[in-house]
Amino acid sequence: MRKKTITALFLVIIVLGGCKARKEEKTVSEEPQKAPVAAEIMPGFLVSTEELAALSGRQDVVIIDARDAEEYRELHIPGSINIPKETFREPEDIEYKSEYGFLTSPEKAERVFGNAGIDDNTLVIVYGTNVFPNASIPFVILRQYGHDNVRVMQGEIEKWMREKRPLTDRVPVVRPKKFKAVPVPETVATMDWVMDNAEEIVVIDMRSFEEYTGFNTAGNPRGGHISGAYPVEWKEFAGKTTVKSPEDMISALKNNGVSTDRNREYVTYCNWGTGRGTSGFMYLKMLGFKNVRVYGGSMEEWSDDPDFPVSTYEVGILE
Repeated sequence: MRKKTITALFLVIIVLGGCKARKEEKTVSEEPQKAPVAAEIMPGFLVSTEELAALSGRQDVVIIDARDAEEYRELHIPGSINIPKETFREPEDIEYKSEYGFLTSPEKAERVFGNAGIDDNTLVIVYGTNVFPNASIPFVILRQYGHDNVRVMQGEIEKWMREKRPLTDRVPVVRPKKFKAVPVPETVATMDWVMDNAEEIVVIDMRSFEEYTGFNTAGNPRGGHISGAYPVEWKEFAGKTTVKSPEDMISALKNNGVSTDRNREYVTYCNWGTGRGTSGFMYLKMLGFKNVRVYGGSMEEWSDDPDFPVSTYEVGILE
């Protein structure tokens, strides 16, 4: 009898102990865990050279060559339309982005993209060169005006050439279409907006480290960077192709002290906003960052106003 009582008591202890252990285990599992940023390129941003070759010639596809006009005239992918970076560097563009943040006016966007044969139903594929991120300029402006159906060719023109794919010097005849510009304010930042939201946003300087520190003023009235901005040169994302691996891009952010919280608000800039600044927008969007803006005025505008803080590294601090 005593043996049965001891056995029963032992079983009760085991059961209660097991319940307690499971309860404690459940409590631990319910603690909030910080979700890591998945290192992957989000769908809908890149096309391969093979995909572009297959899509070329379709009536609902427009290919934009974002290189300089001289390079385009020499040789380009058949059927592509040239929209070089200078298209959006005219005085009217500089004035408009300073006032409203957008890299060009909606009227000009409608004219340029409409004349390129783009309408609401068009898939736009942009390519440029590995030397400079020109492809990001039309990519971002299209998105600033509500046209998300735009991709970038992975590998740029260099990869297309290495694969010995067709090239031509013939300029295609384009039938203009009606492009409707629908402004997306959440994609742009003005100088005042950056200043007013400085405590909440993450500002990323996409220029070289020499420009960031002020050793190279790049012709700006004041050398250095927007106070509080993090330095992540665009080449840390791109390398010798359109984009590096997702893991390398996330590492580039972390290694420079940049938060990888997708829910925070990010602002990218360079000297003019177009090129390196727009590439930062493109890279972060590819990684799934939700709230990204381009500061169009960039250092060209910011450094010209003494009321807006600029930081530098003094000579001798860097070893």
